[in-house]
Amino acid sequence: MPAPRHLQGGKLTARDFKALGYPHLNAFKDRHGKLRYRYRQTGRATVYLHGVFGSPEFRAAYDAASGGHTSTIIPGAGRTVPGTINALAVAIYGSAEWRQLSSSTQATYRGIIERLRTDYGGESVRGLQTQHILKMRDRKADVPTAANNLVKVVRWMLTFAVARQWRSDNPAIGIKPLKIASEGFPVWTETDIARFEAHWPVGSRERLAFDLLLYTAQRSGDVRQMGRQHVQGRAILVRQEKTKAFLELPIHPRLKASLDTVPAGQLLFLVTQSHMGFTAGGFGNWFRGACRAAGIPDRSAHGLRKSAATRLADAGCTEAQIKAVIGHQTSKEVERYTKARDQRLLAQDAFAMIGGTQREQALANPAGKLAKPNGN
Repeated sequence: MPAPRHLQGGKLTARDFKALGYPHLNAFKDRHGKLRYRYRQTGRATVYLHGVFGSPEFRAAYDAASGGHTSTIIPGAGRTVPGTINALAVAIYGSAEWRQLSSSTQATYRGIIERLRTDYGGESVRGLQTQHILKMRDRKADVPTAANNLVKVVRWMLTFAVARQWRSDNPAIGIKPLKIASEGFPVWTETDIARFEAHWPVGSRERLAFDLLLYTAQRSGDVRQMGRQHVQGRAILVRQEKTKAFLELPIHPRLKASLDTVPAGQLLFLVTQSHMGFTAGGFGNWFRGACRAAGIPDRSAHGLRKSAATRLADAGCTEAQIKAVIGHQTSKEVERYTKARDQRLLAQDAFAMIGGTQREQALANPAGKLAKPNGN
């Protein structure tokens, strides 16, 4: 195959790549000026391809990416130097541990691993020390969440390396995460919820998405997959993509009202205007737009999951009950909600003891809350 124009000083367009038999491929220069290739197609994780363009190795990597087999791609397996970070990445991509990760976790980890390969791919895994990992983290100090994620993935990679006897210890263990001022996605207030409900009536796609998120308390990735096949009697069955936990959740009356508006022949509850399922990015952008239209900017789908957990805590649910709904495995993950409730009630009791105040009685069944309706 003749050298592409971008290797001769020109630049290939997406149409050029398609004409050469590589649709959805594009080329770019990274911050080091190195030419890199990536496969990008809507609904699939971006895959960075290694090797010489047009070579059998490159073609094999492209064919694997375009076939959707991104979880088993082993880019560069024939050219990596043993014992390097490049070689470790290749081993990870071909491992059982990798295949057991959810597709969303694979996409997140792959992005970090590929950046590590670009910056440090030729470095020795055995020579990696705590000070080196701290230097990697420090370069991302301005974005502490990304810095913490980097350390998390490096720790996971080195745990893999220890298990495969690439080295005897894991220098990433013991590195404390950077403190993050933000608590993540903001919890929706009851005022926020009321505004959204007032703007988007039952029967709209926006309200359906809202009710699925709030009244199942699940992540958007799980909500996007819900359909009629998951309804069993008065319950909806959920297999969480991230944790693999299986949940059977009662269908709240408000959610049922929204589900009853889904067309009879539509299997998936949430679809785009083209009657296709939402991608992760597409759903997030679309739902944030619905929030802005309702006058509540800076709100997100994940914030509704937190609001659902907060409602459960405020209704007096135990940690075990909250975990049964949201699918968390440990008490640490839900104690933030029960602690906030307990602090508020204890403060009310404290001020009541010195007179002039009285604890506000929390109702188990306030309108619209995640509690069992009377008479059911």
